[in-house]
Amino acid sequence: MNDLKIYSYKAIYNQSFYELNKAWIEEFWELEKSDINDLLHPKESIIDRGGEIFFAVTQDLVIGTAAMIPFPNNKIELAKMTVHQNYRGKGVSKVLMNSCISYAKKNNNKEIFLISNSKLKEARKLYENFGFVEVPLDSKKYIRGDYKMNLII
Repeated sequence: MNDLKIYSYKAIYNQSFYELNKAWIEEFWELEKSDINDLLHPKESIIDRGGEIFFAVTQDLVIGTAAMIPFPNNKIELAKMTVHQNYRGKGVSKVLMNSCISYAKKNNNKEIFLISNSKLKEARKLYENFGFVEVPLDSKKYIRGDYKMNLII
């Protein structure tokens, strides 16, 4: 993907953020209340809280997203990471992950955490390849979440 570019949050990408995330979530589950709030109001629920949303763009088409949502004690959540199914397996998620980790380091976060589901085998491989390790699940933010991983940075 030679022409892949990563952009920080721009309101013009809100619809793509919604559509891409809705599509992958509905491959396996239904949208949850917390999803709907974040997806319909990304500026208020993520950006205005001091977070960021990254967009992977090729040929003016948004093909992937990843959000970083700040939490107390220099922790930040990696959330809403997805790549359009036609572009999976091409390294887009690795580029997004590098952007997220760089963002966390730049903002002096000490830990990145994520909540995921064991059905998402490729996602788990990605997280492990970047050094995330499983920790006890202490969140009920997502009904579908059945494990939590952390990366100490």
